[in-house]
Amino acid sequence: TGSIASGALEGSNVDIAEEFTKLIVFQRTFQANARTITTTDEILQELVNIVR
Repeated sequence: TGSIASGALEGSNVDIAEEFTKLIVFQRTFQANARTITTTDEILQELVNIVR
């Protein structure tokens, strides 16, 4: 079992470099998905224009 020390400061359990890397990966994934949606929207708009 653990103990509690009065006035002690707990260290962070987070690896900042790893979390920052994950953030960049997620951001790039989001950007790629946004481009996919934009391209799909443009293709569908062209299809609608052709059908008219």
